[in-house]
Formats: sequence, C-alpha cells, structure tokens
Amino acid sequence: MKRLLFLLVFIPLISLGQDFKTTNVGSSKKLEGKIYVLTIFISESHWDYNNKLKIYNEIYEAENWLVNQAKIYNKKLEFIGGQFGLNNTVILNQIPVGTASGNEPVNLVDKVLRKVCYSSVSKFSNWIIENTDADNYLVLIIANKKGNGYAMPYPKGADKKYFVEGTILYKRDLQNSRLVSSEIAHEFLHLFGAWDLYETYQQPKSREDKAKELFPNDIMHRVSYDINELKIDKLTAWLVGLSNFKEDWYNWFKPID
Repeated sequence: MKRLLFLLVFIPLISLGQDFKTTNVGSSKKLEGKIYVLTIFISESHWDYNNKLKIYNEIYEAENWLVNQAKIYNKKLEFIGGQFGLNNTVILNQIPVGTASGNEPVNLVDKVLRKVCYSSVSKFSNWIIENTDADNYLVLIIANKKGNGYAMPYPKGADKKYFVEGTILYKRDLQNSRLVSSEIAHEFLHLFGAWDLYETYQQPKSREDKAKELFPNDIMHRVSYDINELKIDKLTAWLVGLSNFKEDWYNWFKPID
C-alpha cells in the first residue's frame, strides 16, 4: 500500500504564546491512565453513516496502537469515551478549513461542545469528573470536509475556555488523501505535548532532516497508511510523559514560537 512519506497535514499549535512543552497542563496531561475521548462528527449537510463508521474504525485502530506503544514504556493506557453525530450528524454551518497557516480558529472545542449539549467547556469538564474515572480527556472533531487537521492544546496560563483540549480532522486533506489512523494518533500526541518533527512554519528543514536520521519512523516525523510501521521514539515519549529520560539535545527540536 502506498506510504505517506511525510505528514502532509501541517498541524499548527495554538498561537497564543504557549509553552511548547504542554505535558501536565490542560485536560490531556500525560499519555497514561484512562483517557476519555469525546468524538463529534460535524457536517454542513447530511453525512452517510457508513462513511462515518469507516472513520470510527480508524479511530479505534489509532487508540489500540497508542495502547501498545505505551506498553513498550511500561505504561498502562486505556481509552474510553462517547460520541455525537455517528447516527445523526451534528450540523454546523461554515466549518472552518484548516490550511496549515497557523491562523486557524482555536475556539472550536468550545463551539462544538455548545452545539451538542454543553453550555461551556467547564460544564463538560464537570461531567467528566462526576461521571467517569478518566485521568485525561479530549475532544476529537471529525469534519465532513477537506482540510488540514490541527490540534488545539491548552497553552499554560491561557484563558480557561481553552482548557479542554481537542483536535479537528477532516474526512480528506487538501491533497484529497483520506483520513488514516496514524494521523489521528499524531494529533492525539500533540495534545499530550508532542512536537512536529517535519518541516512546518515552526520547524525548519534542518530539523526534519535530523529527525529523519534519528527518528525515521517516529509518528511525529511522518505518517503512513500502515500505522504499525511507525513508533513513538524516545524524544516523543519524553514529551508526552511515557518516559522520564531526557537527553540534553532534545530542546534543539523545540518548535519556533
């Protein structure tokens, strides 16, 4: 099967002057324990159930892969969650298109939560605390549209309305490639503090080249139609809390603010 050599969807982080080491802040603190994922399917019009179900299978594969990667670092990981829109699509007018500009709207989690049934992100947080035993939680928005997916991690010290972390991914990217499980896992890892390891507006080509040498199969360096040929390498493991081991040179890969 064709391989995606490098990640084609550039995932911008929230441009609010954030600390790029976002582990231990927001609703997705460390990649360990029990993680509640609220998946919300949004569309501007009707969306076929079977098409959404195929994407749900990709989500399941991404979560299973993350569980198995965590085991390598002797960490226990479990995914639980719920969904809106699988049977009856959540209709949202004028869904924004991710373009890898870094200027995409970062209030989508709040907006979509209000659309489904929560009056605020704090109401959703309270529901999680009162009704689940999750250690971490996030919102996964799947859009029936073309666009470049992006993550919305919580920058330390930012307004609490951004506390619930989430990501938006599109049925197809702007190059018309379908959404695959490795992209979903990649986005999840951003919420737990992972950095991109390929060229973006925040990462120069020199870092991509070095990452290719040091971490050729790290999921933050590239994605693939076959997620099982990828891994969470030691830099990403440290960033997301799977490992406490840190090399002095790790900060060389820190994204440019």
